[in-house]
Amino acid sequence: MYKLLIAILIILVAFFQNPIISLGLGLLLGIILKDNFEKFISNIGSIPLQVGIVLLGFSISFNKFSDLYMNYFPIISIFVVMTFLLGLFLGKLINLDKKFVYLISSATAICGASAALAISTIINAKPNQISLAVFIIFLMNTIAIVLFPIVGRFLEFTDIQFGLFSALAIHDTASVIGSGFLFSDNAGEISATLKIIRTLWILPLIIMFTFITKTKKSVDFNDLPIFIIFFFFAIAISNIFFLPFQFYDITKFLSISFINIGIFFIALQSKIEKELNTGILIYPIFLWLIVVLISFIAVASL
Repeated sequence: MYKLLIAILIILVAFFQNPIISLGLGLLLGIILKDNFEKFISNIGSIPLQVGIVLLGFSISFNKFSDLYMNYFPIISIFVVMTFLLGLFLGKLINLDKKFVYLISSATAICGASAALAISTIINAKPNQISLAVFIIFLMNTIAIVLFPIVGRFLEFTDIQFGLFSALAIHDTASVIGSGFLFSDNAGEISATLKIIRTLWILPLIIMFTFITKTKKSVDFNDLPIFIIFFFFAIAISNIFFLPFQFYDITKFLSISFINIGIFFIALQSKIEKELNTGILIYPIFLWLIVVLISFIAVASL
């Protein structure tokens, strides 16, 4: 019976493609069924998430370079590195679990839940940690997409200023673009273009975590998980060959669907109440507030 229920919910999360719905349904079903499905779920593991990440590679295009892109590449790249290092420093300062710190630092510095989910299988993060990280990230994204356009208009930001501000200060790509277009169409296009720079940093991030999580002294690219190799392969195909627009639309749809199914299964296995404490909640919020302040200073100097 529970297998049928899970199958129905999988169809729903794939259709709605909303991470909050996927997370909520997974957590709720996990509470209802308790541990009755553990053997069934363990056979599936993180396969849907890995498939979604591979398909995500087709949407990473190096052909989207522009004058705007190149002009802001240095400042955004410096921002990414500084944010990541700041996240590691704050996490160590308050003595949080290293894997949770990796998830939040990667998400805040690069592209939100996508970055956290991409490294989660590499660092063997616990389902509880992944679910909690995704929940906090999307909560902050929701706040940002509502408040940032209002703040931007109050401060009389130009389109380029708000585009840069949203591209720097918001975790998730979809939320960056949504916030940008709520400000203006031009700001939406600018924020989408600038956000690509942050998203591209997921490539060195994946390679870095693959290497630092190895216990042996020497590693090579053969150590990369198989799904990461396919992820790079998808990026290569997307940029080398001219493919129909329909192909990109289909792979994007499937990528989002599989990632949401992956979030559902992660939430299904998690018990985030075991991870909750004051430090766990304060850390990502405090890190994000610092990022917002730095983003504002960077934009105000334009």
